Amino acid sequence: MNVRADARERRNAIVDAARAVFTERGHDAPLDAVAELAKVGIATLYRNFPTREDLVTAVAVATLTDVREAADIALTAMSTDPTNAWHTLVDRLVELRLGALIPALVERSFTELAPEVLAVREVTKSKMTATIGAAQSAGLVRADLQPLEFVMALAKLTRPQIELSDEAMPNLVPRLVAVFMAGLRPDGTDLPV
Repeated sequence: MNVRADARERRNAIVDAARAVFTERGHDAPLDAVAELAKVGIATLYRNFPTREDLVTAVAVATLTDVREAADIALTAMSTDPTNAWHTLVDRLVELRLGALIPALVERSFTELAPEVLAVREVTKSKMTATIGAAQSAGLVRADLQPLEFVMALAKLTRPQIELSDEAMPNLVPRLVAVFMAGLRPDGTDLPV
């Protein structure tokens, strides 16, 4: 592996670790926890991301890129199996745990986000709009569903529920997502959990 590829791999490991730490501990978690999970020294973290804001920006770009890629895969699959494509998209967005990451991504207003985040957000929004349009055409979701409200609702449903243990409310997130998805259907029928 060449030096450039090694540096890129290390940078990606830091971003992946930051996503995991922010998901579990919040976006104000100590950066040494990120460095530890990424298996790099804190100095290496700061060489790659001089400020917390730089790291949050990288996490935002990575997360939005993952959302866009999931929407792209779903959009391609809509032509052959729209129901499965839609379910796969929702499952992937839930897996990304957007609810835990959104506070780090939108701590301020959307207009204050870094230019690279805004650029990726626009491409992601366009792809999500097309995918939702395909789901609407297939009769899977209501005609008035907007991309931002869809993503934000999933984010709200998947945010950490620290006040409830899994023992008290088993399968809470999948159940909430299933109820939400049923509400999006034009006919209101329930979807399997």
